[in-house]
Amino acid sequence: MAMNHLSLHVDSVPHRVRTAFRPLLTAIDYACQSNCDRWEFAVEMEQLTALGLAPNDFRWLVRHGLVHHQREVTLESDDGRAFLPTGNLIFPERTCFVLTDRGIRLAQALLANHQSAALSITRVIDVPHTVEAAEETTPRETAAGANGRHHPDVRRPRWDSERRVLGVNGMIVKCFKWVAVNQQAILCAFEEEGWPPRIDDPLPPQPDQDAKRRLSDTIKCLNRKQTNPLVHFRGDGTGEGVVWEFVSTVETVPWDDH
Repeated sequence: MAMNHLSLHVDSVPHRVRTAFRPLLTAIDYACQSNCDRWEFAVEMEQLTALGLAPNDFRWLVRHGLVHHQREVTLESDDGRAFLPTGNLIFPERTCFVLTDRGIRLAQALLANHQSAALSITRVIDVPHTVEAAEETTPRETAAGANGRHHPDVRRPRWDSERRVLGVNGMIVKCFKWVAVNQQAILCAFEEEGWPPRIDDPLPPQPDQDAKRRLSDTIKCLNRKQTNPLVHFRGDGTGEGVVWEFVSTVETVPWDDH
């Protein structure tokens, strides 16, 4: 039976359920990097129950349209993984989970605000994937480009998390075909805070990773493969923050909002 997905505010997600989003989002990231179906990296129920989730937590995730689940039936001799559907609120042994597109957007929002507990988030995550954000019209009068020249009439950047597009003044800066968890967490943090000149590192700490090295690598990736190199990101010199600035005007490709 089809279920209507419930409206959901980011800050209303139960704290116990939040722990599930990191392994689920990591699985999506691995699938994107490997250019394969997300089910190839589906997360086993045992991994999530080890984080403290109970059957009703899984039902909450399903009812809000944040995850899909199936029972794995892969044999040792199989190449790849195989699954069979189950009842929508039943979780038998060997059940595995993947995030839906809606779940990915919510997970990214939670990740971006992991270290900003004081930041109030009131955006409702119940819009279609194709909804287009309104054009940003606030001028940024103090931003300086890499060449030191100011751009008093240039609007501040806009990160459209629904379409995974970073733009400036109607021009595409970077479009993500696949989910890039760390890069998009930084862009979400800038967008949520209104694009200040600098933000603290928004990436949650990982015990097996050097935080400063991870931030540096992520900043380098943000500056790569830009359609129109209008925005440059750099570290703040401490290894604990990110700075953005405009760069010189170049030949640009318009952002088609239609």
